[in-house]
Amino acid sequence: MERKKGVVVHGRPDQGWWFVRVGDTSSLETYFLHISNIRSGTSCLTGCAVEFEVGPITFGKTRPLALKADIIGGLTDLVAQ
Repeated sequence: MERKKGVVVHGRPDQGWWFVRVGDTSSLETYFLHISNIRSGTSCLTGCAVEFEVGPITFGKTRPLALKADIIGGLTDLVAQ
């Protein structure tokens, strides 16, 4: 399955979900990440770098899922790669 790297741009940590953007700040390629799909790493905060598998768009949703996600560091860690 395809893996992508992105940055957490928005979310509701109190509810356990975030949006992850792949590409630059003007990119519309955005994925939905739920806390149940984070398999390793520290807490997820806006600006952290995430690597994940691309999942389907589930019924009633507008964005594909980020599955089997790993928190790989802060924003500077992703930019440096």
